[in-house]
Amino acid sequence: MPTLDTLNKVQRINHHGYGFVSSKHRYKTMDYQKFLTHLSKVEIEEECIIHMRWATHGSKCRRNCHPFVENGVYFAHNGVLPIQSVNDMTDSEIFFRGQVYPLVMKYGYESKVTESMMMAAAGSSKFAMMYKGKVKLYGDYTKLNGVYYSNLRWL
Repeated sequence: MPTLDTLNKVQRINHHGYGFVSSKHRYKTMDYQKFLTHLSKVEIEEECIIHMRWATHGSKCRRNCHPFVENGVYFAHNGVLPIQSVNDMTDSEIFFRGQVYPLVMKYGYESKVTESMMMAAAGSSKFAMMYKGKVKLYGDYTKLNGVYYSNLRWL
């Protein structure tokens, strides 16, 4: 889990909404302090995806905070996808609902087909998914002090 100091640094840059999912908890909000309160309930042994949003597509609202979920499959994205926004949805949610989730349903969360297609789709983006408490990362993540980061702009 990132330190509070690290979370505060990331939040200064990515302050358009907050969300996380762990094997036992999930929460999305526009309020950073509420985010921290709920995140503090996550135990150290729980796998967790944390997302702090910097909006590129879709308005700044709770609905557009990551991770997105469909039938227990969670998805967060860092980057910009060449997707036109529809009905105020983010490029990330459109991609998840239209391509990622159907891929997982057709081939399985841990299938070789899903793995290779997600890696190919990532490009310069970073994707994080969770299903049944197991996290998968796609793209060029950096590991610092046991935590994977999709970017280090906050350093």
